[in-house]
Amino acid sequence: MTKTIEPFLIGMTGLSGAGKTFYVNRLKEQFGDKICILGFDDYYKPLEEQQIDEHGEANYDLPTALYSDRFFNDLLKLIEYQTIVIRKYQFEHYDAPEVMETIEPAPIILVEGLFVMEFNAVDSMLNYRIFIDCDTELCFNRRLERDIRERNIPRERSLHQWNHHVMPAYQKYIEPHKERCNFVVENVGPPEENIQNDFESHKNECPSIGTSSFRRTYLNQYFLTAQKLSIVNSKGRLIKNTSDFSRV
Repeated sequence: MTKTIEPFLIGMTGLSGAGKTFYVNRLKEQFGDKICILGFDDYYKPLEEQQIDEHGEANYDLPTALYSDRFFNDLLKLIEYQTIVIRKYQFEHYDAPEVMETIEPAPIILVEGLFVMEFNAVDSMLNYRIFIDCDTELCFNRRLERDIRERNIPRERSLHQWNHHVMPAYQKYIEPHKERCNFVVENVGPPEENIQNDFESHKNECPSIGTSSFRRTYLNQYFLTAQKLSIVNSKGRLIKNTSDFSRV
């Protein structure tokens, strides 16, 4: 891919179970090959390198639990329009065959994960920040279900992780970044599945990607569309905008 413009970097974070994956997928659907996704979750260190708590459980909810240097180096490659190949991290499936993923560079780079805004080297490069906010009890229920169904984690262990790892990390490393974000998504209820609506009609109207006009128009049109159709909680409360779009 020929490097023609400086990529636009978006950072996304939020509590475990808040719904980050849903919105990452929707962004990918809407922007297609104009966006690439780099997930911090794929950079977790192996079990033997994790910090063990006083109960003998590995704590994955610490910034030190991930290879931040590898993540940063791969991000720099994408910024330089270089293709990267990463090994997908498979939670709790230690004997599973390796799964490799090729990530092609794009003019929009979305970096997502619990600690993407906690690492200064990454955070300082972001042009736009999104915080997925969600009712804590709903996040807990989602995570508990996922742990048991997808990761075969016993219920008691999942409860221990939530109380001793997840929430302390959220309060210390994640939630403090909320007020800094350009968008705070109040994802308190289940999102609608028909986010496509009339967004397609905006694509042909958008100016060349990478320009400041694109950043104001194209990205904002996406979120305004999402606000109407998907980023709405069960009480009908809409997304909370915490910054002036004209500065994007």
